[in-house]
Amino acid sequence: MIHVLLAMFGLWLLFLILRSMIRIALMNRHYQDFFAHATGRVVYKVISFWLRTDRRKGSLHRILLWYFPTYILSLIFVYFSGAMVAFLLLYWATTAVNTWRQAFLASGSALNTLGFATPTTIAGQLLSIPEGALGLGIVVFLFTFIPGYQAVIRLREDKTSWLYVRTGNRPTAIALLGWCKRAGIAEDMTEMWESWEEWFRTLADTHSVLPTLAMSPSVQSDQSWVLAAAAVLDAAALAVSSMDTPDVEAAKVCVRTGTRALLAIAEALGQTSEGATPAIVHLSEESYEAMRNDLYSIGLPLKPAVDSAPQWKEFLALRAGYENALAFIAHRTFAPMEYNLVDIHARR
Repeated sequence: MIHVLLAMFGLWLLFLILRSMIRIALMNRHYQDFFAHATGRVVYKVISFWLRTDRRKGSLHRILLWYFPTYILSLIFVYFSGAMVAFLLLYWATTAVNTWRQAFLASGSALNTLGFATPTTIAGQLLSIPEGALGLGIVVFLFTFIPGYQAVIRLREDKTSWLYVRTGNRPTAIALLGWCKRAGIAEDMTEMWESWEEWFRTLADTHSVLPTLAMSPSVQSDQSWVLAAAAVLDAAALAVSSMDTPDVEAAKVCVRTGTRALLAIAEALGQTSEGATPAIVHLSEESYEAMRNDLYSIGLPLKPAVDSAPQWKEFLALRAGYENALAFIAHRTFAPMEYNLVDIHARR
């Protein structure tokens, strides 16, 4: 009876490992997979502790660079360990070997494709074939997807760098719209909004499926994709609510796409309630008016000032859709929180 129970447990554990691998590498949907989630939590705790103990300047970016490779290598170790235990139970339960020591050696030998302790029994030899294939698959299968993950990060960072070059080291909506005026595209920014809409759609398709990608910092230590997202969404929300240009519909779609992307990423990172979100200072009407004055001084085409109150409310309504998710993502990814218009204008 004990042999049957151990065989069933080994098969169940093997099923969980295979399901986890398929979910992580092949499924175009985020799953709260046990192995991936537990591994990610452990790595996150270690990185958080490391950041708390290392207060040196520049250490944040240097430490966060280790997050993604540490997660991938840890997940491979978890899969290897789980598969080894599963087949160890199967070797012993099928009496392919006589002792637990022989089962351990046989499982390790087959999983590493070395074959130095393959059992002489038919059952042991039959088990070593799929175990060897699984061991080879764990390494080749997962490492094959790493270049794809790196390509996603590079695409994300290309657009982030595009913004930082144009707005400086602290991207804001005002800085982005000001650049559009200087570049001569402020009268119709449809092409820019559509470009960022595509960027947000890519984020939703990748970072919500594998939220570990959100933890990967920019190549440049003074850049953050989270702050870039905040600046673009704030700029698009301003264009919709306050500017008199023909690109309003494109800006609306950009805000809608960006909001959906951030909500999906925040959920994948573990946001379950507003209680888990850092406190947000909402923009006052006076601060909004100061911001309108900035846009006017730049020379941007604005809606009539007599309707500024409805414009302020529309801006707040658009911003309310993404600000909680944005604050949560910034908190979880250790991005600096000085991203929003409130930080700039609340002090005036």
